[in-house]
Amino acid sequence: MLKKTITMKNKIFITIVFLFIFCGHSIGQGTWTQKADFGGLPRENAVGFSIGTKGYILTGDEYCYKDLWEWDQAINTWAQKANLPSKGRIGAVGFSIGTKGYIVAGRDSSGTFLKDFWEWDQTTNTWTQKADFGGAARAYAVGFSIGTKGYVGSGQGNQPRYRDFWEWNQANDTWTQKANFGGAGRQYPVGFSIGAKGYFGTGIDSLSHMKNDFWEYDTTNNTWTQKANYGGLPASSVGFSIGNKGYIGTGVSNLNQFWEYNQENNTWTQKANFGGIGRMGAVGFSIGNKGYIGTGDDGINDYQDFWEYNPDGLEINENSINTPISIFPNPFSSVTILKLSNNLKNATLTIYNSFGQQVKQIVSISGQKITLNRDKLSSGLYFLQITQDNKITIKEKIIID
Repeated sequence: MLKKTITMKNKIFITIVFLFIFCGHSIGQGTWTQKADFGGLPRENAVGFSIGTKGYILTGDEYCYKDLWEWDQAINTWAQKANLPSKGRIGAVGFSIGTKGYIVAGRDSSGTFLKDFWEWDQTTNTWTQKADFGGAARAYAVGFSIGTKGYVGSGQGNQPRYRDFWEWNQANDTWTQKANFGGAGRQYPVGFSIGAKGYFGTGIDSLSHMKNDFWEYDTTNNTWTQKANYGGLPASSVGFSIGNKGYIGTGVSNLNQFWEYNQENNTWTQKANFGGIGRMGAVGFSIGNKGYIGTGDDGINDYQDFWEYNPDGLEINENSINTPISIFPNPFSSVTILKLSNNLKNATLTIYNSFGQQVKQIVSISGQKITLNRDKLSSGLYFLQITQDNKITIKEKIIID
């Protein structure tokens, strides 16, 4: 009898430690949710940007497409817009300013590097050619916008990897060369902006070395400052910013890793792995407080899936006392019952594993009781989230024995 009691205590202790470790690892890792597949054909090295609550993907692939597609965040649908009225291309650079989207440079189907620059007007769905890029023709460069200025630099052309960096002024349609990028010239880098600062790093240099250095550009002083090295060692990754945080993920050497850069303390933190198949040459952008990654290839297949990243997806208020839901049993082996204090109407329940990846979803839920079956889920810690009217109403933990 004594031996049995000791064994049970040990089992309880192990369970508590297991829960503690997983909670410490998982909370704040963010979550990935698959959205509607990209409306065009699968492709890699396309261009992406966002305007308001809409996201855009265009061009890309060795076929050098010209098509432009718009994703509506509110209704999760894709609609084709006016084609780029110029050569189709791969490896171009894109950014947005106000209600306008921009695409510059790239390489066409004959292998010719390009420097033409085009503006797309969201209001009229029309394209206008602007002043050619100020530097040499190139592809696989980097770009971002700050205020009413666009910035483009580095990349591959007819010379070794470039280091030059250029500013475009929307007010007078002129390009001005700025201080050269602080690191080695490269192709396939990542760039994004946070406030009045631009950030630029990773990629492949002229010696075919993958780089993990990371740099900050100050628009006021026209200076580059090296920051903490990126946590991975990628090339052909994607990047975007949400608030005062920057994000870099996917790429050649760590196809599904995803990292967050904290501007305030200059540190990198690994977050939940990208939710889809690992890839390179994808597209990334942000809308509001969500990030998005889609398309790309894994060296064999091109993809058209599209994923949303919620940086706060796994955060749960540990001090919550008056929770509006009870879950029994929890832990459970085959089935558990969720009882709510309020009626749900057309709600969605989503289950994430400890790495922030979506593993189960139940839609069109109404009433105060939900029966949750284990199905094929493995033993471990999971996070459930209930969404209604596009708002998260409940976040809880569950454990499967």
